[in-house]
Amino acid sequence: MTVSYERFIEYWDNVFSKAGDSVSNQVSLDNVDLENALLWLCEGSRSMIDFGCGRGSMLFFCAQNGTQEHLGIDLSSEAIMLSQRRAETYPHGSFEFQQGGVEALSNVPEASFDAMILSNIIDNLYPDDAKLLLSECARIVKPGGKLFVKLNPFLTPEQIAEWNIKTISGNLLDDGLLLWNNTTEQWRSFLEHDFSIVHEGTIYYPEHDMINRSFYLTH
Repeated sequence: MTVSYERFIEYWDNVFSKAGDSVSNQVSLDNVDLENALLWLCEGSRSMIDFGCGRGSMLFFCAQNGTQEHLGIDLSSEAIMLSQRRAETYPHGSFEFQQGGVEALSNVPEASFDAMILSNIIDNLYPDDAKLLLSECARIVKPGGKLFVKLNPFLTPEQIAEWNIKTISGNLLDDGLLLWNNTTEQWRSFLEHDFSIVHEGTIYYPEHDMINRSFYLTH
């Protein structure tokens, strides 16, 4: 997977290298809708995995709210370094952070986690990798476990033209990174292949005037 994502790894390493070496134990994510989604995920869950974890903020929030064991995986080595540093002094739960892509999930035992986070990641992959990721989620999450999926907004043909976004193939766009630009209905059908949808919602980010789509799923 990593060969196809070199440009994106470089981009995110650059972003996280400028993020600063903060080790604050602040638990607020400054977004009530996102926090409510994670609180649902935490309920009844002891172990949590976040694929595309960035600096690990969602895992640290979950640990503050009762989860005990946490695994974060991200393509960016800079993000993983920041996560590891914060984990060293974080007063709740245990943490492991790994640099890697979808292939890293093959090392995670079957039915080993109660819950999983995919936040703005499954729609930023090549479709074949997104399909592999969902099948790995189904393998890793315990029966009865939970999956939280957050997606970027759907871009209309008018927006794609106005913003001069390149179409790679079908719904796969190059917006500077990658965007698998499926409709909500298409994502619903995709996710229901391996999971049951218990709630669909939106998460609004006022600082960007952007609405993300969200799915609460059970296995």
